[in-house]
Amino acid sequence: MNNDVVTAYVYDTLDKNKLIGTIKVPRGSELLVGQTYIKPADGLYGTPMFDEDQLRWFGMSKEEWLKSDHLNGGEPTNTPSPQQQLMASLMKTNADLQKQVKLQATVNATMMKSIAELKLKTK
Repeated sequence: MNNDVVTAYVYDTLDKNKLIGTIKVPRGSELLVGQTYIKPADGLYGTPMFDEDQLRWFGMSKEEWLKSDHLNGGEPTNTPSPQQQLMASLMKTNADLQKQVKLQATVNATMMKSIAELKLKTK
């Protein structure tokens, strides 16, 4: 890596200072609003947020993250989101259809066997 280039962390000042990415900048560059050289600490879960007063990143612990609905914006919840409910419904429908296809295959095989037996008897 080039020693004249370093990583700056970019956060959204309009959305709770959430981390939105990184950029490479020349060493010693003056950063713009919403940028910092301070790296988020390891072990933060969810989307890290930068505290400009304390000059540090905050995030959820692993336990908080596992309890939260991290697929639906990170808010704790005890009820499935509408997307999760829809997905569950679609998965059930798919399982029901697969069961019907197997049943139909059994019916078809039985009918084919009966037709073959009838053809043999008529000869």
